[in-house]
Parts: sequence; C-alpha cells; structure tokens
Amino acid sequence: MMKNLLAAFLLLFSNFVFSQDYKKKIAKASCDCIAKVGDEIKDSKTKEMKLGLCMITASMPYSKELKRDYNIDVNNIGDESNKPFEELGGKIGLLMATECSDVFMKMFAENSDTSNTSDSELLLSGTLKKIEKDNFVVFHIVGENNNLTKFYWVSSIMSNLDLPKEYNSLLNKKVNISYYTTEIFDAKINDYRNLNIISSLKTD
Repeated sequence: MMKNLLAAFLLLFSNFVFSQDYKKKIAKASCDCIAKVGDEIKDSKTKEMKLGLCMITASMPYSKELKRDYNIDVNNIGDESNKPFEELGGKIGLLMATECSDVFMKMFAENSDTSNTSDSELLLSGTLKKIEKDNFVVFHIVGENNNLTKFYWVSSIMSNLDLPKEYNSLLNKKVNISYYTTEIFDAKINDYRNLNIISSLKTD
C-alpha cells in the first residue's frame, strides 16, 4: 500500500545518512527517468514497477562499484540470491527524496485517495497517558479495555485541534483516534514489527 510505504519511508529517513557519490548519481538518474514517465502512468503498481526499472537502468554504469560494495550483479537482478539490491533500492529511494523531492513525493500523493480506501482504518477511544518525543511523537493511550498501546505521529493528522501547538495539552485527556497498522524493519531487534500510525485525532 502506498500509505504504508510512505510511513515506512518517513521512519527510515529520520535515521539514514548516505556516503558514496555514485549512489547519488544513481538517484539523480532515477529521478530524471521517473519524471519523464510519471504523468503518463496513473496506476500505482505500474508506477512502482517503473521506478524499480528506472533504478536498475541508472545502476548499470556503476556495476563494478555495486559488485564491490554490495555484491550486487546488476545484470542478474532477478536472481533470488541478489537480495542486497532490495536494501540498496530503499537507500536509493531515500536519496531520491532529496534529489527530486517534488517528483518522489508526488508519486505517493497522487495515490493517497486509493490508499485511503484500501488500507484498513481502525478506531480507538482512550486516555492519553504519556507523550514520547524521539524521532517522532508517540502517544501512549490506554483504551476502554485498559490496555496501553503506542500510536505514532509520522505524517499529517486530521484533527479538530492545532496539534503542533496543542498536543502537549492532551496529556491525561480522552481522545478519539483512527489509525492504520504498517510493518517496518527495526534494526534494533533485527526483525520486523508493526507500528500504529495515526491518521486522525479528535477530542470530545
């Protein structure tokens, strides 16, 4: 789902730093490639496939560097043993966010309506017991079943409040939220885990 991809992308972006110049060149070439065809492709899955092809094409001139640094054979990307390319693709995508942020983010924005209807929205009412501030704001909410659950604020939230200015005042107050769950890879535990991403928050 495009919304899940965006959420995962935002989480990864907060911790990622790039070094090798050739990867920036791959990102720039990928940007130029997807920009040429982006407006012609409306289907989100087709657009994602085209982005992958653009990355592969842009990687071809740097086959020696990719083999040296990642053990990636760009001439044999489809080989199941070539898993490092998936990791590299994520890193190139992050660089594209700086090289051509307008083009890259437009890919997600154009499909947001489709994503909203296809992702499962969940609802919860409860009391906000703790506000954690790290890379993102995390709300610790105790629901009506007395279970405490963490909810992440990673993108724009629909609300009847001016959240950036007022969210600290919500501590120990009842809130009603809608959210969706996405899966990310957590390097700290070296495994996948689910995150609850807030899409709307309102007070009574």
